[in-house]
Amino acid sequence: MQQRRSGDHDLRNYYDLENNAALALEVFNAYYRLHNHSGKFYDEFPDFFLVKPEVLAGREIATRASDKLLLDDTIRRARARNGYIGVSKHRNPKLGYYWLELSVEPFMLGDAVTADNKGEFFFILTKFIDFTKQYPKIYGNLTENISTDKDLALMFNGINNMAERLKETLAVYPESMLVSFNPKWPISQVEKLLHSLKENDQEWCELFFEYLIYVMGNKSKS
Repeated sequence: MQQRRSGDHDLRNYYDLENNAALALEVFNAYYRLHNHSGKFYDEFPDFFLVKPEVLAGREIATRASDKLLLDDTIRRARARNGYIGVSKHRNPKLGYYWLELSVEPFMLGDAVTADNKGEFFFILTKFIDFTKQYPKIYGNLTENISTDKDLALMFNGINNMAERLKETLAVYPESMLVSFNPKWPISQVEKLLHSLKENDQEWCELFFEYLIYVMGNKSKS
């Protein structure tokens, strides 16, 4: 394993998609082949970075069948959308070990919403909210009563706070690498949004789903 130096400079190397292949493979080999889940090694790479699926494709990295299936599926899905593999690092503070979660980027409506990609999901949700504010005749203005309804204001603040989780990552990667959606919001895209709201248990989703149905229902009646 190559010697490595800690610091911001090294972190930027992980974010360089054109030149991070060796670093990414070091991480994947340590985790999936050597089964190293602790130590200073994990302290010296970022909590999240992207890697091109081509870096991992065709390589025998995982030794466990379940890990190999996971990697192969992630590579396949990333390639299908001409995207990237997201690597999220987590740590159990009591036991002192780390684990990795893989995602496929950019996040699209219809993807399962998890703790690792909820920032992307709520970011897209704020884009839809802004759209309804600019074009209220299509689906209704979701923010119309926010100034007079404290419960609504609380919900929208909660949604914005969730979306803010993506802010740090957007300082490293462009929006197009992290999220993909149709900014014109055709009904097919809104249906996917409704499904995502209904089918995940993240905070505010159930309440916002009910509110969105209410606003859209009133708009269709008018």
